[in-house]
Amino acid sequence: MRTLFLGILLAWPVFGLWGLHGADPRIAIAVVVLALSVNTWLYLGYRRQRFPFWSWIPEGVCMGLIAAASDYGTTIGLYFVWVNFRALYGGLREKILAAAVICGIMAAGFVVLDRRPGSAVPLLFTALLSLAVNHVLAQASSARDRSADRQGTLASAGGGLVASTTRAEAMDVTLGAALSMDRSAGAALMITVAGPAIHVIAAAGNVGGEAAGWVTELSRLPEEIRTALRPGGYTIVDGGVAAAVTEILRLPRHPVVAVAPMAAHGSVFGMLVLALERRPVDDLSASVTTLADEAALTLDQLLSRSRLSVVVEHSADALILAGEAGFIRFVNPAAASMLGCSSDELLGRGLWSLVHEDDLGTLRGGATPNLSPSAAPCRIRGREDAAWTDVEALVEYVSEHDGSRSIVFTARDVSERHRLELELRHAQKLESVGRLAAGIAHEINTPIQFVGDNVRFLDTAFVDLERLSGAYRELAAAVQDDGDVEAALRNVEQVASDIDVEFVMEEVPIAVSQTLEGVNRVAHIVRAMKAFGHPGTEEKSRADLNEAIQNTIAVANNEIKYVADLETDLGDLPLVHCHLGDINQVVLNLIINAAHAIGAADRGRGTIRVNTRLDGDYAVIEVADTGTGVPPEIADKLFDPFFTTKEVGTGTGQGLALVRTLVSDRHGGTIDFTTTVGVGTVFTVRLPVAGVEGAADGDRLVEATQ
Repeated sequence: MRTLFLGILLAWPVFGLWGLHGADPRIAIAVVVLALSVNTWLYLGYRRQRFPFWSWIPEGVCMGLIAAASDYGTTIGLYFVWVNFRALYGGLREKILAAAVICGIMAAGFVVLDRRPGSAVPLLFTALLSLAVNHVLAQASSARDRSADRQGTLASAGGGLVASTTRAEAMDVTLGAALSMDRSAGAALMITVAGPAIHVIAAAGNVGGEAAGWVTELSRLPEEIRTALRPGGYTIVDGGVAAAVTEILRLPRHPVVAVAPMAAHGSVFGMLVLALERRPVDDLSASVTTLADEAALTLDQLLSRSRLSVVVEHSADALILAGEAGFIRFVNPAAASMLGCSSDELLGRGLWSLVHEDDLGTLRGGATPNLSPSAAPCRIRGREDAAWTDVEALVEYVSEHDGSRSIVFTARDVSERHRLELELRHAQKLESVGRLAAGIAHEINTPIQFVGDNVRFLDTAFVDLERLSGAYRELAAAVQDDGDVEAALRNVEQVASDIDVEFVMEEVPIAVSQTLEGVNRVAHIVRAMKAFGHPGTEEKSRADLNEAIQNTIAVANNEIKYVADLETDLGDLPLVHCHLGDINQVVLNLIINAAHAIGAADRGRGTIRVNTRLDGDYAVIEVADTGTGVPPEIADKLFDPFFTTKEVGTGTGQGLALVRTLVSDRHGGTIDFTTTVGVGTVFTVRLPVAGVEGAADGDRLVEATQ
């Protein structure tokens, strides 16, 4: 509408000043100059979209002179177009001045030019009516323009906030947009609320030198402000409340203050404060709260992004992001350190090229979009000449913001943990040997006792035989020297009778045999202890399970022999790919538990049976007892860590939990049991003969890992 009226004003002189035809040239030239000057002035004001308050008076004089010079002819139209155009600018105060100017022009026409009221009054009322109508239109147009400006400001702020990479940038964008919300805006603050305190984190505009960085108590703010600090809240205050707020926030005095909370996830963490020189014509609540919400969302996202960056950069776990095809897009410092490569070296490489080829099947099989991820042990390295690092890896498919699929690879270095676990298992074996030490000492003491007795007997027998040998030497000398042979012969007979040579000759071989048997028994126990207590290695090897079981039985014999008879039926087994020390520990725990179950049954001497057999690709070990059995209510807890049915101080609850870990996790085998309360229990251990690494088909591998 303003543009339309301006166009008419600019085009009017082409034909509107035709009314000056025939007038005094001096007057005509002056009017033309006035008309062009007024049009130029109006055009400049149009470009600025505002006019000074006082400009109504000189403009009115010029327009009155133009109309009067043309004898109120066709240029009177220019007058009315001017009234309508100028009525679209300024406030009510200017419109009152404009009405006074128009009335003054008409009064001058009555007095100076002696115009008749009959023709002038209708023009006056028409001009005043146009002024009133266009004032209303101007108010609506200005409100629309202000609303459009605010929408543009919000759109620009939204783009700026999206592009912000730091909190400082986001706060600058927010404060700039807040100051653009209204021409009367003088200052803008962003304040965080942390418990009982508030902190001015950013300020712009006329804020003085003390507001930025100011910290004070939330309780000092007026009740109206504190009440508005809720999601979706807003308040605008003036008068004494506004004065109190500006004083508390160390701002220069502003008559009006608007406050919008900043909230994220339903919780207010700050507020946007706008100080104004006067109460705004329009309602700012929607614009200010929208800006506060956008700022709060951006600040929260930047904070979350910053925290995530800190977590990723300082995580001890290796984090790798790869595309769905497996090419690496991002690695964190821990991944670069673990792989012994820089981030630049790893970017663009294939993720699966970092993983040991023997572990690819299990790891890639778990990296499917439709299955929940689970950690799997594997080995990784960044260079061909580097050593493999043992890790637990988690592979998960995720969707990024652009809809593309990516792979998140998380790896935790467990090399040290594996070393400690190996040492712990060795310590547990030594602890088991320690608990059995008294029994082992007794097992060794028994053969040592009869070995000692036999050696003492042999010592005495040797002395007696030495006496008999001396008598025979004397007899031989008497024969050779023609001495008293009869006397020498009687001496031999006497010595032989004294030492009971028949008894000695009969018992010495028996004593020697028993001594050798005792030595063999001691040697067997020592070998069994040595084999049982050996720490082993982290690498699996082929081992004879039957021999390992016999060694374990020898170590545990004293724990068993007073409560049960032990029977073995060891089948023909091939060499099994396993950690032999782990199998020793498994069998020992099962045998000791069986002995304790028989003792707890209190039914006298029981029986423990240990059987082995081959079942397809699995070696099976069964340990059966005639003990108490397992009640149904605790059957599902039997393998839980720290669960025990023994009294406090006599059991840790780690025995069967350790057995399951060694069988399932370390060997890919299974352990189960069948039981009858009051009759006994049979534990069945199944171990893959070839080991998990050598399983021939996927079904067998899945069965082994379950």
